[in-house]
Amino acid sequence: MTINKKTINLHLVSDSTGETLSSVARAVLSQFEGVESNDLIWPLVRTKPQLDRVLESIAKHPGVVLYTILHDDLIEELRKECFRLQVPCIPVLSHIIAEFSNFLNMNISHTVGRQHLLDGEYFSRVEAISYTLTHDDGQSSWDLYDADIVIVGVSRTSKSPTSVYLSCRGFKTANIPFVSLETIPNSIFELKKPLIVGLIINPEKLVQIRQSRLALIGKDIGNDYIDIEAVKEEIAESRKLFTKLCCPVIDVTKRSVEETSAKIIHLLQEKKLKEKTL
Repeated sequence: MTINKKTINLHLVSDSTGETLSSVARAVLSQFEGVESNDLIWPLVRTKPQLDRVLESIAKHPGVVLYTILHDDLIEELRKECFRLQVPCIPVLSHIIAEFSNFLNMNISHTVGRQHLLDGEYFSRVEAISYTLTHDDGQSSWDLYDADIVIVGVSRTSKSPTSVYLSCRGFKTANIPFVSLETIPNSIFELKKPLIVGLIINPEKLVQIRQSRLALIGKDIGNDYIDIEAVKEEIAESRKLFTKLCCPVIDVTKRSVEETSAKIIHLLQEKKLKEKTL
């Protein structure tokens, strides 16, 4: 069955960086098969002249408008023009903020871009990213004890992108490639603090991924790398390591990096809760 593609204009208007809007937009559009968006991102909209340029673009390219703006006068202007143009104008955070305000019995701060202040959490996240980049693909394995998460898996199981994603969430993440049991650093068996997670994947799918990778870089690194029987043995050997480590195992065959990361964060939370009760 052929699905007709549909493209919509999507105006993302924010008084901050627009990251929240982009994430929400991607999550929503993923629910509609065959729908793509032409994203027009408008960050740091904090004055009327800036908003005027946005409104001019909305008039020229009508579509859905999502916004995260705190100033009432700008919101009123945006909503009034969208009403005139008969296009949807959707506040992304206002309902959530209102619910939190009611529950906490507190007024909101109305501080523009507050989520991006250079506070302790920000610098902690920068430190996590730095740690992760220096501990990618088995590098700097002597201080794995300082990690929050250690990911182990055979080549092309999305260890690096998963690690980077987790680091952007503030978790120091190291990843170690599994080649054989002999290549795994002995220090991993002594780790107490980090959550160790093993990644596996369907062998046939892995062979496809590796073949595509080799074709992309134009490199031949040996038949065992894409031989199905050798790949099956490689994954079976990695499972032996995971059993020895008594660590959770995640099958990434049908998981996105985001889904894998969400599962790992959940496992880390469970680990911390269990440690608190001991």
